[in-house]
Amino acid sequence: MSTAGILPATLSRVSFSVALIVIFIMAMIPLPEVFNAFSWQDKLEHCAAFLVLMLLGWSGWPRHPRGIAAGLLLYGVLIELSQHFFTLNRVGDPWDVVADTSGLLIGSWLTRLHGSRDTSAA
Repeated sequence: MSTAGILPATLSRVSFSVALIVIFIMAMIPLPEVFNAFSWQDKLEHCAAFLVLMLLGWSGWPRHPRGIAAGLLLYGVLIELSQHFFTLNRVGDPWDVVADTSGLLIGSWLTRLHGSRDTSAA
């Protein structure tokens, strides 16, 4: 696999860390009234967030995509458990973890695709 990520490693690592904190805070604060264009919009948002986290994590630590994915999966479970046990206004949802996992799988596929392109170009 390529060792070149999407962004410089330091910028990716800082962005990844900030994104982890911001996503956790957003997951724990009261849910605002949001217009939903379709019923599963929340799941699409989870998928997109974890896709971006996967790509940032891989870009910061390109030699550890499986570790990044595993850590992010645990992070998603932690968010849902925290919502269930530590908030009065949120509910942990196992389907959110499924959506998170979908984003991680897409991100993992993209990292492998990027790695195979770098290998074939060499």
